[in-house]
Parts: sequence; C-alpha cells; structure tokens
Amino acid sequence: MNYKQSEQPLEVGRKKKSFSSFSSLPDFHPSDKQKQEESRAEEMQQSEFQLHNYLTECEEGCALWPQQAPVSRMVFIQQDYTSGTCCQFQTKFPAELENQIERHQFEETVPTLNNLYAEAEKLGGQSYLEVCLACLTAYTIFFCMETHYEKVLKKLSKDIQEQNERIYAPGGLLLTDPIERGLRVIGITIYEDRGLSSGR
Repeated sequence: MNYKQSEQPLEVGRKKKSFSSFSSLPDFHPSDKQKQEESRAEEMQQSEFQLHNYLTECEEGCALWPQQAPVSRMVFIQQDYTSGTCCQFQTKFPAELENQIERHQFEETVPTLNNLYAEAEKLGGQSYLEVCLACLTAYTIFFCMETHYEKVLKKLSKDIQEQNERIYAPGGLLLTDPIERGLRVIGITIYEDRGLSSGR
C-alpha cells in the first residue's frame, strides 16, 4: 500500500508536465488561415495580371491591331504529315481567305515557313557539336548560348512579323506564330474592320 500511494503523486506530476508541454504550443487562430487564403488569392490575381500583360505585349509586338479591333473568325492551317513527322504545314489555300489575300501571297508564306522549320530540324555538324558540348558540361552550356534550333525559330518569328506588316495587316489579317500553339497549326485571324491598319 505504501508503494502505490507513493506512485500516485509521480503519475500526477507526469500528467501535469504533459499538459504543460501542450500549453507551450503556439495558438492557431482562424484569422491565420484567412490571411493565408487572402495571400493566395492575391498571388493568383497578380499572376493573372502578369499573364494578361504578357499576352498584350505579344499582340502589340507581333501584330499591328489594337485590342478594340473585333475578330470575325479564325482560320487554322493544319500540319502536313504526308512527308513524315517533321514540322510541315499544308500549302492548300483556305476558302475562308478568298477576297482577303492574294493566293500567290499565301502560297509564298507557308513554303517559306516550312523551309525554315526544315532548316531548324536539320542535323548537321553544328547540331552534333552542340550535343557533345551539352554532354561535357551537363547541359549548363545552354545557359550561355543558343542552339541552332532556337536561332532559326527567332529568324522565323522575325519573318512572320515582317509578313504581318507587309502583307497580312493591310488586308485585315494577322498571321500567328505556330510556336504559340505548340507547332500544331498556323493561325490566321480575320478582323471585321479591314481599314484600321491602312488608315482608311
């Protein structure tokens, strides 16, 4: 009996110590969760705002059309897989572009893009050298140099911008870089008001 009586105060002391350890934990208030949700909402709103600004800059840089120009419809030029899996687009003139652009102008545009994509995917001495350097440097060399593929894609984007300024924008059209749609299609936007870019 004496042993049990002496044991009880020890257990009570242990329980008191355990309760004191729980009381040392930081208190969680519902306001903390609310602050976290508000910060997440602000981050999402900020990312959406940045995406909107990025798309606006792309439209202003690649096209001569203001945002208020109403879009009539879109025409998509699909990839041509008859010659293999290389990035090549169909050269058939779409019926939607009748009375919008001259046929020979369109037939010059698509083959030019196809030739540039063929040049980008062509395997040569420069491509093999890039692969060897990438293996030797654990691909860190690409932080300080552009690949042959990237250089040709930049050249292609510049060519599309020039064609928009010279051919498509005066006719109320906008040629979209295929890289913006994952190289799946060439997008051509047809605007309702054809006189915005020519000042008519």
